[in-house]
Amino acid sequence: MHSEKHGMTRASATVVALAMALAPVGTAYGQTTPGGGGTHSGTHEENSYPRSRPSLSDYETTAITRNVDAVRNECADLDPRYRIDCLRKGLIEVAQRIPESGDYAPARAIIAEAAAKLGEVQRKHADPAAEEKKSSGNARIAANRTYKAVKREELAEAMAEATKIIEEAETKLLRAGENSEKRAAHYQQIATAIGSTKVLLRS
Repeated sequence: MHSEKHGMTRASATVVALAMALAPVGTAYGQTTPGGGGTHSGTHEENSYPRSRPSLSDYETTAITRNVDAVRNECADLDPRYRIDCLRKGLIEVAQRIPESGDYAPARAIIAEAAAKLGEVQRKHADPAAEEKKSSGNARIAANRTYKAVKREELAEAMAEATKIIEEAETKLLRAGENSEKRAAHYQQIATAIGSTKVLLRS
């Protein structure tokens, strides 16, 4: 009898373990994301669906473009010297909230790549003597971040390099949607949102 109970307990434990393994690790909004460093919260219904959703939808595309818009608006309030780092970190957050597979995977990769390249620009022109600025967050991506400045005398050069990176990302997004009329419409919206951040890079 004891061995029978023991066997049932082990079977139950196995079922629970399997269920936990198959459960979603996180969600696009309202959960900790890989490398995000914190828990994010939102007030909109669209802030609660999983990052694993692969199919094109107006819902998903609108969420992505609104996230980019929120980053742009947040960075616009900063001194231009801090905007490259703000945009870099903002785009990292945007990319982390895009589905990792399916139709949106190329967009995620392109935006993440642009963020990495902006990081190279920021490090190249960094002003170690300048104090870091704290993020005030934004309505869609709440997080505790700090932004580093570039040297004032190198600002124009840094902004030009950053603008080129954004233009390249915009072009890649448009090309990524060329193989499908439906995909093209969604990628056009994402590309337009990313391209709109160039307004931040005017020194």
